[in-house]
Parts: sequence; C-alpha cells; structure tokens
Amino acid sequence: MQSLASQPQVCANYRELYVQGFRQNVAGLSKADERLQSQARENLEQSRMLLRQAGLSPTDCARPHCIIEPLQGGRLDSWCGYRLAADRGEELYQWLDWETVQASVQRQQ
Repeated sequence: MQSLASQPQVCANYRELYVQGFRQNVAGLSKADERLQSQARENLEQSRMLLRQAGLSPTDCARPHCIIEPLQGGRLDSWCGYRLAADRGEELYQWLDWETVQASVQRQQ
C-alpha cells in the first residue's frame, strides 16, 4: 500500500475513475441499463485521458483487479481489490478489497 501512496496523484484519480467505471458497467449489464453502460464508458475514457495528459500509460500506475461476480437470477455484481504480498502466515498473497486499501492509502498521505 505504501507504493500506491507514493504514486503521482493522477494515478489515484485514474484508479478511482477506473473502479467507478467498471462497477457502473457491471451494474448496467446486470440491469440492461444502457445509460449506466454509457456512463461507464465515459468514466473509463476519462481515466485514460487523465493519464495521457500527464504523459503516462495505464501500466505506469498500479490498478486493482476487478472481477464480475454472477449472482442468482442472472444478476451481476463486481469486486475490486488488490493482491498484495502476505505479511504473515503461510499464504504468499493476501487479497484486500478496494475500500480497505483506499482508506489505508488516504491515512498514509
């Protein structure tokens, strides 16, 4: 999480728009809502534009892993988080959700 806090502010803005766009798209797909899907595309394009304006590419910033979770009744949900090296136990990695990491990064800034 320390490395996230040390990245340029544009990376934090990029991640926020990326996660927001991903979640909007999944919600739009789940509800068959074209308006939400259109907003998602706009957010994702805006996130890329922020990076281009700063002379960066998506690979220059850490980005969370986001997945689509199927629910009953054909509905969809999403989960976004980070895979980090485990700091204890036998596991090599630990998964932390987006909100937990965001709160920790903001405390470090």
